[in-house]
Amino acid sequence: MAIADYSTLKSALSTWLHRSDLTAQIPDFIALAEARLSADLDARPMEAQATLTATAGSSTVALPSDMLEMRRLMVNGNPSVTLKYATPDAIAEDYPVALSSRPAVFAVIGQNLQLAPVPDADYTLELTYRKRIPALSDTAPTNWLLTNWPNAYLYGALCAAQPYLVNDQRLATFESLYQQAVAGINGIDWYSGTTIRVRVR
Repeated sequence: MAIADYSTLKSALSTWLHRSDLTAQIPDFIALAEARLSADLDARPMEAQATLTATAGSSTVALPSDMLEMRRLMVNGNPSVTLKYATPDAIAEDYPVALSSRPAVFAVIGQNLQLAPVPDADYTLELTYRKRIPALSDTAPTNWLLTNWPNAYLYGALCAAQPYLVNDQRLATFESLYQQAVAGINGIDWYSGTTIRVRVR
């Protein structure tokens, strides 16, 4: 059976697990695999850009909901300027609340950016970041990872299934296959030329 979409992935999992009574659980196994793959993979399709708006008088800007880690944050303009990372403590110490100007630094607090100084006007920000694997569902039946590497999905979901099935003896086999799939994807030379990347955790 070719694994081409969410439906055929679920069918393949049922076949590999030799179980026809896991209809309710298999979507959970797939979701668990996606969470793990998002953490383990470092692939070019996970790179994204988003345009954010900093509003005059507000120091916070919401981050994209699918962001895993930041690569770069810029204020668009003439010229555009790359903002520098600062800890929340450093911002509190170095930038008085009353000070407003073009933002120069940022911190990440939860799902928000904190900018300093507080924007004195509306600014357009360009965010380059690493995003989560887009979740599969009945309404979103495929994504770049399933199209190109269905084995990573299959073995990741099979690993997630084994604790539920209390089948520890099979976990090592599927774990090895999963790790091979991840290593194959991560081994592709996505970044020919410079390999410098800025990470904010």
